[in-house]
Amino acid sequence: MKKTTLLLAFAALFAAEGHAGDWLSISPKKPVPLASPYEENCLSYDFIDLHYGIYDFGTPYMYDGDFYGVGFSKSIGSTFFFTADYARGNHEFFELCGCGPIGLDTDRYRFGLGARRNLAKCIDLTFEGGADYIDTEFDRKPHYNYDSWAYYVGPGIRARAGRFEMFAKALYTSREGDFEQGLLARQSSAGLGLGHSGWVFSPGFLYHITDAFALQFAAEVGELDTAFTFGTRYHF
Repeated sequence: MKKTTLLLAFAALFAAEGHAGDWLSISPKKPVPLASPYEENCLSYDFIDLHYGIYDFGTPYMYDGDFYGVGFSKSIGSTFFFTADYARGNHEFFELCGCGPIGLDTDRYRFGLGARRNLAKCIDLTFEGGADYIDTEFDRKPHYNYDSWAYYVGPGIRARAGRFEMFAKALYTSREGDFEQGLLARQSSAGLGLGHSGWVFSPGFLYHITDAFALQFAAEVGELDTAFTFGTRYHF
């Protein structure tokens, strides 16, 4: 608080001196500066994400995967926030039967609720939990079509300094009904089944271009697959 008061006092002194001596002039058309890294409320939970991503599968039987989607976050009071995400993706699945690759499309929906706790100025500890649903359709073998569901829960952290922001999450996920993993188990020794559980780590970075827009790079690193996303964030 003392640092903030001193900074405001110096700013007022310089502005007064510049007005009196006409040696410093500030144009009213200049954009408002970004939030100071020393303000307590510089982390917002009201935003919309647009992203494009690619998959790095942990098996040679799946490849050429990418997706695009939109995410949403809305604060509920000063502690809680609601999250939602939709992604449309596709990749190719290779069977050892000599039938060639099979293309498939996925629709993924996520809904969650989180809580935040301020650890220091511009540093928040978060905790999230929610549900994840995937609907999958195969191009040439519709009898392979399936839907899969999961829950996730775990802690995270967010921090910002000026234009740069980072976040990281460690989410424990348990999934059921993943028929594609069952197909892999038939032609490999991976020991996969229709259900699997494990940790998913989600680190990411943002560069704030303005108070409203930021560029984003993030990843989801799981025990089976990894996804990399590139996109933008709009704060409202």
